Amino acid sequence: MEKGEKNIDILPYMFYGDALGFLKENSDTHDHLQPFSYLYDQNLELEMQKGQWSHITQLTLINCKCFIDNKEKNQVLIDYTRMEEEIKLWQYYRCGTPLNYMNRLDLGKGYYTSDFYWKDKRGEAFSRIIPMVLVNKNFIVAQKEAYKNIIYMNRHPQVILTGLLLLRTIYLLMNNTMLERKELVDELKDYLINLQFLKLEQGLKGELPVNYKIKFEQEKIDYLIDLDRIKTVNFYNTGIPYSKNIFLLALANFFKWCEGEEIVEPWKCDQKEVYTIIYALLALSKQADKIEIDKIKDVIFIKSMNKYLFKLRDYKIGRETFKNKDKGIDLFTLQRGTIVKHPILNNIIIKDKMRLGNHIELIVGNKTGEHRFLRREN
Repeated sequence: MEKGEKNIDILPYMFYGDALGFLKENSDTHDHLQPFSYLYDQNLELEMQKGQWSHITQLTLINCKCFIDNKEKNQVLIDYTRMEEEIKLWQYYRCGTPLNYMNRLDLGKGYYTSDFYWKDKRGEAFSRIIPMVLVNKNFIVAQKEAYKNIIYMNRHPQVILTGLLLLRTIYLLMNNTMLERKELVDELKDYLINLQFLKLEQGLKGELPVNYKIKFEQEKIDYLIDLDRIKTVNFYNTGIPYSKNIFLLALANFFKWCEGEEIVEPWKCDQKEVYTIIYALLALSKQADKIEIDKIKDVIFIKSMNKYLFKLRDYKIGRETFKNKDKGIDLFTLQRGTIVKHPILNNIIIKDKMRLGNHIELIVGNKTGEHRFLRREN
């Protein structure tokens, strides 16, 4: 892959799409980013600044912060020890309530035996896996790590296949920006046909339900049929926003955009992921020149994170595994003015602490700026 401009800005374009979808879900505004109100909790409405993105961006950034590069093995993997701590902290600054992550936080390890883990077809924030193909030159390594990250939150075969097809789509466009609709869909179908479940599971522990492999293969067949439909016409399903419908609608809209047609508006309640995917694909296909990515929140930080990913790709960081030596720091027990070193946030200062209805709000400062944390108090 040539490290051209088309790759450098993929995160800002992704997150622009997320911010646009987040705005559309919470207002009647279209096309232009602006401030809006967001119902954080049943009794708490928050004012969001212009260009604010959702949990999709937040969880994607968490993946980025958990990468460890290994030059000897030519791979970049996720540190799940750090991931656990990042997600625990994320619940207090989240912009959204993705049910897979919220259930994982509520149930702990018991989540993996829950019906939700095995049966949820939505797999919220599945597009968080995109950076895995940006940091790994070897697609097989990226696929293996993406698979592990998907099943960390969801086990339904549809969610797995959707995530892997998105990963493959990004990979194909990184290596050939000029792929036409038919070529791209045929490449995805070939990938799906040759995808072997047993190879995906190689080296992983844990028992699978009876007939799980059969369900996986059936989902592959269903996906192949739907991909074949989208090859010649703009097939999409605007019924229930399951992961497959979201991906196929995003892909259809990407083709429409490239062909100069009007895109189809996604579900009012679930637009963020569709737009996240559309704008990621547009960035890679050089179709996003007129999009004002500088209007998104924290764009300088996001661009620096994008550059960081490509340094990881060349194994220039040498990141070490996370060691939580400062266990037990509860931000909400700290008083205004307290300065402390946090295992995730590093050196911080509690700039403000106040009550908002049933919640405690903290304003925490560190080297990247000021951040708001909220916790419900019973």
